[in-house]
Amino acid sequence: MAAGIQVVYLGLVPLPTIIGPDNVLKGTLKMVHIYLNYTLLVLVIMHVLAALKHQFVDRDGLLARMLPFLR
Repeated sequence: MAAGIQVVYLGLVPLPTIIGPDNVLKGTLKMVHIYLNYTLLVLVIMHVLAALKHQFVDRDGLLARMLPFLR
C-alpha cells in the first residue's frame, strides 16, 4: 500500500487502503518484508532438520507418527 498499489488478498478480495503512498515508508516496509521472509525460511529449514534428526539420529519414530503412509 505504501507503494500506491492496491493489495488484493489471494487475487480475490481487495483490501481497504489503510495508508497512503509514501516513498520513505515503502523502502522501510520492503526491507522488513525481505527480512521476515528470510526469517520464515530459516525457521522452516530448522523445523525440517529437527524432524530429520528425530528420524535418523534419535530413531524415535516421529515421522511415522506424523505421516501415516510411513507406518
